[in-house]
Amino acid sequence: MDGCEGSFSGDVEEVQHYSSNNAQYILKGKINGDINAKVTLFVNDVEAEIGDRITVENCIFSKHSKDYLFDSERYYKPRGIFLSIDSAKGVNVLHTSERRFSRNIEIFRERIISDFNTYLGKDSGDFLAGMVFGEKRGMDSNIKTAVYRCGIGHVLAVSGLHVSIAVFVIMSILRLFHINKFVSFVLMELLLMFLVTMAHYPASAIRAAIMMNFLYAAHLFLRQNDTFNSLACAVLLICLAQPYIVYDTGFILSVAGTFGIGVFAPYMTKNMPTDTRLHKLMSNAAVMLCTTLSVFPFSLLFFDETSLISPITNCLIVPLCSVSMVAGLIYALTGGLIDLLFISKFINDFILLFSDKAARLRFSHFSSESTALIGGLLICVVITALVVAVFRRRYLVCCTVALSLIFLFISSGFVRSIRNRSTIIGVLGKGNNAVLVISSGGTANIIDLSGHYRSASYVRKYLMKNGINSVDTAVFTNRIQSSYASYAKELDFISVGKWLVSGETSIAAANADISCLGDKDAVLLMNNCNISLSESIVSVKTDTVNISFVSDNSHTVEANSLTVKYGKAASGKESAGKNTILLNEQNNFEIILSDSGSCDIRRL
Repeated sequence: MDGCEGSFSGDVEEVQHYSSNNAQYILKGKINGDINAKVTLFVNDVEAEIGDRITVENCIFSKHSKDYLFDSERYYKPRGIFLSIDSAKGVNVLHTSERRFSRNIEIFRERIISDFNTYLGKDSGDFLAGMVFGEKRGMDSNIKTAVYRCGIGHVLAVSGLHVSIAVFVIMSILRLFHINKFVSFVLMELLLMFLVTMAHYPASAIRAAIMMNFLYAAHLFLRQNDTFNSLACAVLLICLAQPYIVYDTGFILSVAGTFGIGVFAPYMTKNMPTDTRLHKLMSNAAVMLCTTLSVFPFSLLFFDETSLISPITNCLIVPLCSVSMVAGLIYALTGGLIDLLFISKFINDFILLFSDKAARLRFSHFSSESTALIGGLLICVVITALVVAVFRRRYLVCCTVALSLIFLFISSGFVRSIRNRSTIIGVLGKGNNAVLVISSGGTANIIDLSGHYRSASYVRKYLMKNGINSVDTAVFTNRIQSSYASYAKELDFISVGKWLVSGETSIAAANADISCLGDKDAVLLMNNCNISLSESIVSVKTDTVNISFVSDNSHTVEANSLTVKYGKAASGKESAGKNTILLNEQNNFEIILSDSGSCDIRRL
C-alpha cells in the first residue's frame, strides 16, 4: 500500500497531543474496508479519544520514513504499525462509549503526571513520571542527555527494576499480614497489570512481568526457577505474539540487561567471597560491571553515546532512584491519598544536579560514529559467547572482554585521528534547509544557512555522535533570534567559543555573548581550510578543493567547485548539473575532502 490512494476507518488506540493544535492518532481498522491494518494519522486535533472511530474518506498511504534524528520505521514496526496516512481529506469522528477502561486509565495517568509536575516542579516531575510510567516525551532533552551519560537512563523505562521493586514491596506487605500465597499471587498479577497498562504496554515491562510470573509461580508450585530459562521463555512468548519486536530498542536493551544481571554476572562472580562488607561491595560492583558490559555494545549501536561511569552510578544513584520511584508509585496506586512526594522531590533534585555535573565530564561517556567499529564490537560479543560455550573458563572470558574493550578504544582513537586530519563538512537539516558543521584539525565551526527551528537538534546529534565537545564559532545568517535561542538550548553540553550573526545588529547589541558581522564579507580561518561568507554564498576552500553553498540560481560559482544548492534552489524542477547537489528530504550527509583534490560523500 506504500504510495497508494484509498480510504481508512479505524478505532483510536493512542492519542498524542501537541502544542501547535495538532495531534497524532494510532488507528486500528481497515484500509478500503478490506485490509486490516494499524496506521498513524497526524492531523489538526479533531478531539477524538481512545475508543472513538475516525474515518478518512481519501488519503495516501506511505511507509514510515527514516530521518537522521528519528527512525520512525524502526520505532513503529515492532508495534505492528507499517503505514502512515498522508494528505488526509474528509476526516470524520464518531464519538463512542467503548473502551471506557482504557480512557479512564489514560485520564488517571495524566492526572498523576500533572500532580508530579505541580508538586515537584517541571524537571523533577518529568523525571518521576519517567521512572513511574516510563513517560519521557515531556522531559527536557538536556536532562535526558545528563541522565543517560550518567548511566542511569534505564530507570526511565519501565522494566525489571520497576517491576521487581514494586512486587517486592507489595509481597513484603502481604507476607507481613500473613496473606495466603495464592491470594498474594493474584494481587501481584493485578499490580503487574496496573504497571504494564499505565506504561502503555512496553515490551520491556511485559518481559519483566512474564519473568516475575515464572519466579513466583515456581514458589507457588514448589519448583525451582532458572533466570536463563525464564528469560528465554519470556523472549519466545513475546516474539510469537509480536515477531517484529526484535527491532525494538527497548526490548533488546532490556533482554541484554537482564541477561547481564541475571546470567552473566552470577556466572562471573560465582566464586567471589561475600563474607565481609568489602567483599560484598566488590561483588556488587562486579555485578554492575557485568551488566554494563552486556548492555554496552547495544547502547553504542542504538544511541549517540553510552555511559562509562554506569557501574559506579548504578551502585550509588539507582538505590536513591528506587526510593523516589516507590514514593511516586505509592502516590499513583493510592490516587494521591498517601503523599510521599516530598521525598521524591528531595531525591530527584539531588540526582538531576549530580547527573548534570557528571555529564559534563569528558570521561563520563563514549561515542562512536563508525559503523565498522560498532560491527567489530558486536563480533567481539559473539566471540565472547563462543569462549564461554567452548572453554568455560572465567579467566579466558575476562581476557576476551578486556581485549574487546582494548580493541574498541584503540580503534576509536585511530578513527578519530583520521577524522581530525581530514576536512569534513556535515550538511544537516530537514528538507531543503541546511546547516553546516565544518570540522578540521580537531576544531569545528557551525554555519546555519536557513534558520530552521529544528536545525539545532540535527547539529546536537551530529556533534554528540562524533564526540565533539567544543565548537570554535557558531554563525547565524537567517532568523537570527529564534536560531540563537534554539542553539543555546540544544548545545548546553557543547562549549561554543563565539556566536556570530550576519546582517542583524539588534540581537548582538542586546546580548554580550554575540558579535555582529554586519553586511560585509567574512572569512573564518581553520587549520586546513578557509570559510568565506558572502551574501547567501558560503565557500569552503582548501589548497585543492572549493565547495560552494548557494541559496538560489542567480548566483554564479567557480566552474571547478562542487556546488550544494539549498532552499528554493533545491526545490526547483531543474536537474542537478555536473558537480551540483540539490538538497532534498535526505539531505544529511558528510563531504570528506582529500588532499588529492577529490571528495567523498557519505550518507548519515
